[in-house]
Amino acid sequence: MNIRGKRILLRAIESADLPILHDWLNDPEIAAGLGGIHFPSSLYQQEKWFERIQTDQETIRLAVQNETKQLIGYSGFWKVDWRDRRAEHAVVVGKEFQGHKYGHEIIMTCARYAFEEMGLHRLEATVLAGNDASLRAYRSCGFTEEGLLREHALRSGQWHGRVILGLLANEYQTLASNSKFWEGQEVVD
Repeated sequence: MNIRGKRILLRAIESADLPILHDWLNDPEIAAGLGGIHFPSSLYQQEKWFERIQTDQETIRLAVQNETKQLIGYSGFWKVDWRDRRAEHAVVVGKEFQGHKYGHEIIMTCARYAFEEMGLHRLEATVLAGNDASLRAYRSCGFTEEGLLREHALRSGQWHGRVILGLLANEYQTLASNSKFWEGQEVVD
């Protein structure tokens, strides 16, 4: 099953995607904005990661395609807690596709799927302070800043805070309804 946005399609990550994902993972500019620690990795390590994620029950990783079926990023849900109906959300958009408001649409599409199809009640995101584009995208999708972990991440010798954001299902529904974002759109392809 694929998940359709207005201009994007969310689908399972396939082995054919690994070379591009590998390039993004090894790109210092992209890695600097990501939450976890990233080291240079080989394509072999990327392939082993791909094998590992096939059986992960707490994470749903999704490739993101644009209108021309180009892989433009990846997204998904991490630490899915089915009992408490919540998950963490993250987005990575390839550098050549940044600045086209794909982040906003990816977040809205994932939120719609999380709340309307998965039955989640809450999405969470953490963004490094200073990653203004990501913060703007999450806020424009209704996420509320809930806290700041001070000096939480070391990047290029500088300490950065980690902003904690949250979105509840009813907040998403209100935003989607008031903005008419999905008017005439289907949930899945």
